[in-house]
Amino acid sequence: GKVAPGVLDVVSVVFVPVLNPDGHERFGPNHRPNQRGPEEMGFRTNGARQNVNRDFMKADTAEGHAVLGLIRAHDPVLLIDLHTTDGAKFEHDISLNFAPLAPRGDQLEETAHALRDVVMPRMTALGHLPVDFYPSFVDDEDPLSGFETGEAPPRFSQFYAAARGRLGLLVETHSWRTYKERAASTYHTLQAVFEDARTKARSWREVGDAVARSETKLGGTKLTLMWKPTKQATELAFRGYAFEKRTSDLTGGTWLVYDETKPEIWKLPLYQQLEAAITVDVPRGGYIVDGGFAKQVAAVLDRHGIEYLSLGDERSSTLEAYRVTKVTFQPPYEGRTRPVIAGAWARETRTLDRGAIFVPIAQPLARLVLHLFEPSLPDALVNWGHFNAAFEQKEYMEPYMLEEQARAMLAKDPALRAKLDAAVTADPELAKPAAKLSWFYKQHPAWDERVNLVPVFRVDADPRKPPR
Repeated sequence: GKVAPGVLDVVSVVFVPVLNPDGHERFGPNHRPNQRGPEEMGFRTNGARQNVNRDFMKADTAEGHAVLGLIRAHDPVLLIDLHTTDGAKFEHDISLNFAPLAPRGDQLEETAHALRDVVMPRMTALGHLPVDFYPSFVDDEDPLSGFETGEAPPRFSQFYAAARGRLGLLVETHSWRTYKERAASTYHTLQAVFEDARTKARSWREVGDAVARSETKLGGTKLTLMWKPTKQATELAFRGYAFEKRTSDLTGGTWLVYDETKPEIWKLPLYQQLEAAITVDVPRGGYIVDGGFAKQVAAVLDRHGIEYLSLGDERSSTLEAYRVTKVTFQPPYEGRTRPVIAGAWARETRTLDRGAIFVPIAQPLARLVLHLFEPSLPDALVNWGHFNAAFEQKEYMEPYMLEEQARAMLAKDPALRAKLDAAVTADPELAKPAAKLSWFYKQHPAWDERVNLVPVFRVDADPRKPPR
């Protein structure tokens, strides 16, 4: 064709024209109030009020299942996600977000940077004003606060692709450009990518294959999986508009008023340098999911194409368990109640329930496995609420029984009194009568030791194999 002739001799292109059919059919003129045109548009969420663009990791939606099925079937070397962004008013018409950004120890981020370094000037030559970061101000109410770059969690498409060892590109056309302009900038982005793909696609695949091999060797290492911007900034000449902050006579607050007839060059701080935010210890063997939770977890693993094995009958195993010491819950988000947890891994021996599964770390999708199972990572299954039942106390002891049992426990072990006093000193809330009874219950053999136990365990080796 006219665009990148010969590219289809080198690559196959799979288009998903409508990711969200429910939202597409919910047509109306008022569904994108922060956007210029078209006259009518669809709605952000699907019929179950979930944003499919946040579903790549938790894999709850039918639409998400379908996309993950395509990814499993075709293993695309590059995943491109086409969007229109909301935000402030400025002249730049498109944001191109390439992934991965941060150093990984393989060639994937170098390949992403090389693609960016070709596409960005090509977009400029095609008449656009691209930026290579997501243009959301550090302070939403202060355009002069500048911008931060970083790596978002893999619930978002481009970083999901990177977690799979592939290239990702999130395209965000600017909502205050006209519909025609947004369509043109999207078209030209694909043109620029396809032009580069004519000569680079085979090397992209070679890099991806090398990444897949290296991912099988992560066991026993320390690996940084989340990154954050440092406080060191460079100055950015950004094309904005004249604006002022006004005091609202309606609300008493302040609001931003932009004048699109007066373009300005804003000199803004851009925080692009990254530093480690979350580093994990990669288990040598992998993870075990206990039998009671294995079926629901296996369904998620199947959707991602992650390898796992059934362990069958009950068995005793030495492993690392993660016990939660504090848990609170956030407001509902994407159909789930997300916990905020604190805790730690510790070594112990325990009997696994029948039906447990083993997820080896020595597989091409090892990085994705870590994102699903490490509690410190934002898109871990535990942080999406898959294991919220683990935080519920299911059994109890009547207060009059606890009063009797506490006295018997102290008579049998006088040192328990000093232990209680130390606990009260460390946490004055334990001085309350009910809290003291609860403390004694947790020392009693009747206490359910599985309360606050995350049903995912680290292991050093395949538990089916005898130790060497």
